[in-house]
Amino acid sequence: MINNKVANFFFLFIMIMSCTNQSIVRSDPEMDKRNEKPQPKMVYLFFEGEKTADGKEIITLVDKKVSDGFFKNEEFGTAKDITNTFYKIILFDRNNQVYKTAKIDNPFSPVFESYGQESMEKQIGQLNKAEFFYRYNDYGNISKLEIHKSENDRSTLLFTLKL
Repeated sequence: MINNKVANFFFLFIMIMSCTNQSIVRSDPEMDKRNEKPQPKMVYLFFEGEKTADGKEIITLVDKKVSDGFFKNEEFGTAKDITNTFYKIILFDRNNQVYKTAKIDNPFSPVFESYGQESMEKQIGQLNKAEFFYRYNDYGNISKLEIHKSENDRSTLLFTLKL
């Protein structure tokens, strides 16, 4: 008899608790898309450069490739040029704040290593035309890219791209 009363009490308690907190949940696909985080993209930018007769370097964007995913090792480009010149690539976020900076070797002055029987030497090439690329992860927050040439603690803006 007591077991029957306890069982009825628990049954009634469970029924009351299950009925009090029910609500209807509606899903709006448009709202879901707005709340969804942007999917990461891998972006490759391909550039071509040419020196003018007066030595000025002109950079142009040749191609842009985008694919889904992200680079696990996002670090790209560490200038190791022995000429004290390098390119600094700066990515800006939507608030026009510096998001990321990378240094790459000057594509017009590549460093070549030559090996002799007893030594290794580094030689600096001088090119009038050059090609290079830059890659980065885009989470939907990049708005602009700038390429600067840094030479002997002096920086010159060479290229700007709105993304």
